[in-house]
Formats: sequence, structure tokens, C-alpha cells
Amino acid sequence: MTPTREIFWNVVHHQWMYALFALSLVFFLYGLYRRYLLWSKGRPETGPLTKDLGRALWLIFSHKEILSERWPGVIHGLIFFGFLVLFIGTCLVAVQVHLHWPILYGRFYLYYSLTLDLFGGLMLLGILLASYRRYLTRHVYIKNRVDDAIILGLLFLILVTGFLMEGSRIAVLNPPWETFSPIGYLTAGVLKTLVGESGLRGLHRNLWWFHLCLAMSFIAYIPYSKLLHIFTTPLNLFLRPASPRGALIPIDFESAKGGEVFGAISPKDFTWRQLLDVDACMRCGRCDAYCPATLSQKPLRPQKIILDIRGQMERDASSPLMGGGVAGPRPTKTKIDPAEVWSCTTCLACQEACPAGIEHLQKIVDLRRGHGLMLGKYPPEIIRTIKNIETSGNPYGFSQEKREDWAEGLGIKVLRNVGARCNVPLLLWVGCAGAFDERNQRVVRAFAGFLQKAGVDFAILGREERCNGDPLRRVGNEFGFQSLARENIETLKRYNVKEIVTCCPHCLNTLRNEYPQFGGGFQVWHHTQFMERFLPHLVGVRRNVPLLTYHDPCYLGRHNGIYDAPRNLLAGATRSVTPPWGFKEMEKSRDKGFCCGGGGGHMWMELRLGQNINEMRTEQALDTGANIIATACPFCLTMLTNGVKAKNVDTVEVLDIVEIITGR
Repeated sequence: MTPTREIFWNVVHHQWMYALFALSLVFFLYGLYRRYLLWSKGRPETGPLTKDLGRALWLIFSHKEILSERWPGVIHGLIFFGFLVLFIGTCLVAVQVHLHWPILYGRFYLYYSLTLDLFGGLMLLGILLASYRRYLTRHVYIKNRVDDAIILGLLFLILVTGFLMEGSRIAVLNPPWETFSPIGYLTAGVLKTLVGESGLRGLHRNLWWFHLCLAMSFIAYIPYSKLLHIFTTPLNLFLRPASPRGALIPIDFESAKGGEVFGAISPKDFTWRQLLDVDACMRCGRCDAYCPATLSQKPLRPQKIILDIRGQMERDASSPLMGGGVAGPRPTKTKIDPAEVWSCTTCLACQEACPAGIEHLQKIVDLRRGHGLMLGKYPPEIIRTIKNIETSGNPYGFSQEKREDWAEGLGIKVLRNVGARCNVPLLLWVGCAGAFDERNQRVVRAFAGFLQKAGVDFAILGREERCNGDPLRRVGNEFGFQSLARENIETLKRYNVKEIVTCCPHCLNTLRNEYPQFGGGFQVWHHTQFMERFLPHLVGVRRNVPLLTYHDPCYLGRHNGIYDAPRNLLAGATRSVTPPWGFKEMEKSRDKGFCCGGGGGHMWMELRLGQNINEMRTEQALDTGANIIATACPFCLTMLTNGVKAKNVDTVEVLDIVEIITGR
């Protein structure tokens, strides 16, 4: 006897299922078409898209990003792979019925039955765990629990009715291979003791139709729920922008038409791919769970920003997204309060945490652009900073004549003195903090001394160097940024600069990732990368340091993926320390590092809402027991130094890595 089963056993008039399927398919396709119409209201996409199918499939089926949070990832994996296997199993049934291919026979049928039972059981476990996490632990960042209840309830009932159907069929027919359906076999044993044979047939028939209606309802519901991400997340991962992660999309002012909006005031001001990006949201809340602004009790909730854009897109794509004042009340349910947008430190923690590849930062900056460029509404401190950059070429407001004062007596070449024909192989981009901030001047002097001692031929621009434009671009003043960028690129090309090194990750990110948008292609290094070349010759000089920890600058780590070079240098500097080894990671480090609070214009802007992010990060560093907090960014150095002072801790130093390496 060949192992198999009759597909429509005990079911009469099963042809009605095609009418139910057609009806559910109409609702399903209409829902998808409705989303497509909403996306099409956005602007045309301006930049190239990756269209990397292999990477998208890898991220989906490896669950790499989702499993970065272990238990939520495992729960999602149980449901996802269970659903996938059951869907494939249903498709095989359809192929056999409609194409008359004898698939479900013999040994294959036995393994088919076993696989579907096991994965169905795992999926059921995942549903129960997901329900526990949502409704018993009350995870604070998970939103829209009603939608979740409908989805989990439907899936639970579909699985339970499926197993009951299988059990009632096995109880009546008693096939000799019934143990290959272990859950169905156990269910059959229970049903036999509760229901007679005639009752089992009626139970099976009623369950079959109920199960079918549930399945068709589930299909119809997908485009109107968070389940839409089944389609939008893979599409979003496939269509990611091809630009570097740390780069923002430029505005094309030259091709702009009259009345065009620069930035975003309403959903239609985003590109169609950004609106698709919004629809990829799983509402898992990971972006909120890692956002330093959220964790410091500021108004910003990255998930809310995404869902507010989505909600306004559904209501009216032409209606304004933002309302209220810069430091106004807590955001309402229908509008994005400006305080939300200005609370962002542009640290990319939200994007790093998002398994759907959603780009929160670009949308927040676009909202800043719309609010600033179009409406002229900036926080007062930023207005002063913008004016300083426009008039003095730096956010501090100092005269350009003072830009070289830090190098006095060091014998450093200045390009205007050596001329363009000198072809100096390396330019040291000092940055505004290194040139004008007294604390950060010590860092640049230490690095310049390191280069000189290493015999590296380098020069600086001196008073011809201007702000790279990062503060302007991050606060939404795109026009001012582009003016500065083009001016700096012209200067660099005039001196035939090819290779640049800088101590500032913000300068690094702008020069490396954003200047190419305007024709400025240079090889740009962070000073930790450059020093790493000399690692075999470096000897730790602070051998009496009992313990050291390292803070990852967001623009060095998450924006540019530079995590190892700083740690390799610190390992070299502490390798001669007697045990315990002289380095200890903070709990929040590398790609999960916590922002210092200085990015996105916050070096010059203080909303005075919630806790101070720099003090929260300082507490995390102090928890390691370290005597030195190392970093590699002028903003981080300033913010953490202020944090240590606020904590009244006299036994802890905040140093740049080059100061540790050189002992200065």
C-alpha cells in the first residue's frame, strides 16, 4: 500500500473554495494596489538603487538582522519558517490537484507529512511566545497590539484547526503511516476518546470549511495590516540606495522648478522609494529601543516618525506633517512635533537596529530641510551656528586668520606657502574643532607630532580650510552645505590633493561619502586607520593605567564601519599592562554603541528636554571602572569630558586615542 492521502477526503462541494479564494484575492490585490498608488504620489527617485537580489535574499532567509536580538529573532524565525514551509506544502497540494502530478506519494509523502507537522508545531510555539511577549511582558516599544492580536489569533486558529482536521482524518482512516504525522497522530488519539466515528466525520467537514475561511480571511487581511511587510521589507532591502551609508541624498537646486519644496513638508515630498520604505515597518520597536533620544526621555520616537508619515500618507499625502513650536509640547497623534525632529542626534542607531532596512535618518533630515529651508524655523542656537559658518567659515565664529594658531612652532607645511606644484602626498584636514577648540587642539598637535615622528610628508590648508559643512547638512541647511562643499572641493583640487587624513569622524564622513556627490573624489582616512599602519612600531606608554574603555563615535562606527582600528591601537597601547588586561568594553559598544549626544547639530544646540545623553553615556563608561575613557572624535571628546565633570569624577580622564599612543 503506497503512502498517500485523498486530498478532499470527506469534503463535498469543495469547488466553492475557488469562489472564496477569488474573493480573498480581490481584497488582497486591491490592498497592494492601494499601497502602490500611495507610493506613486512621492517624488521620482534621484539616486541609483542597489537592486541587489542576492543580498536581499540572504538577509531574509538568514534572518541575520532579525537575530541580532536573540529571542525576538528566534520567535520571528519560528513563525516565518513555519509559515514558509506550510505555504510550500499547500502549493504542492495545489500542484497535484490541478496539474495532476503525482507528488504526494510514497516516501516523499511520509517526509512531507513529518516536515509539515514539525514546522507547524514550531510555528505554533512561536505564536504562543510572541503572544506572551506582547501581552504578558508588555514590551514598551511594541505598538498596535490590536493588529498583532488579529494576526496571531488568525494564525493560531489556522494551525489548531489544521491539526484537528488532520487528527480527525487519522482517527477515522487509521493509515499505517500515521506516526509520520506526530501531532496529528496524538490529536487523533485524543479525539477518538471524545468523539465517535460519525462525529469525527462531521467534525472534520466543519473544520475543513472553517479552516478554509480563516485562511482566506488571512490572505485578504495581509495588505491592510503590519503583515504588509512580508512584501515591502524584501522589496525595500532589494531597492536600497547605492550611496554610502553615511551619505545623505543631495537636493538638486540647479534643476529645481518654481514653487518646488526643498526637503519634506508633507508625505508627497518624499521619493516613492522613501514611501515604500515607510511601509516596510514591522512595528517591532527596535529603533525606539536603541535611540539615545528616546532612552533619554526626549520627544523623539523613530518608530512614531515612520508611522506618522505612513498615517499622513494614508489620510492625505499633501497635508503637512509637522506642527507646533521647536520646543513645544509632546507630539500629538496626528502631527510630528518639531521637538521630535530636532531631538535626533543623527547617530544611526535606529537604522542599525532596524531589520527592515528603513532609513529613518534621511527622512528626519528631510523634515529638518523642509522646516528650515522652506519655513525658516530653526532652533535659536542653530541659527547662530549657521550664521557663524556663513560669515566666519566655522561654527565657533572665530576669524579664519586664527585657523593656523594651533600649529605655531610645530614647523608644519601650509599648502599656500609650498604651492600647488609641491604635490604633498598627504593633507591633514584639521577640522573646526581641531583648529579652534583648545581641548581638541591638543589632539591635533599630538597627531601632527606623530606624523612628523613617523616621517610622513604632510601639509595643512590653514586659513583656506573651511567647515566641511556637516553641521549645516545635518540640521537641514542643504543650500549652505553645498556652497561650502563646492568651495572646499575647488580648493582641494587647486592643490592637487589626493589623500586626506583627519581626526574628526564628521569630517571623514563628509569628505569621504558626501563630497563625491559634487565631484570631490578623495581618499580619506581617519587618524586611527592611518596610525594602525604603524602598529608594529607602537609601544604602549601608559603602562601604569589599570583599566581603559573605549567609546565608539557614531560617525566613525555606524556611519563608516570603523570599529577595529581604534581597538587594535588600544590593544597595542595596553599590551604590556599586567593582568587584569588594561581594556574593558562598555556593554553598549561597536554597532550597538550609545551616542555621546553631540551629532546632528547638538554640539551647538540644547533642547533641554529629558536627560543629558552625554551624561548617560558617561555613566555607562564609568560602570566599567576604567580610569581612562578613550575616544576618537572631537565631539565625543567634548561631550564625554563635560559628562565626567558633571559627575564630579576626578579620577577619570577622557582622551583621544592619539593622546594615549603618543603619551601627550
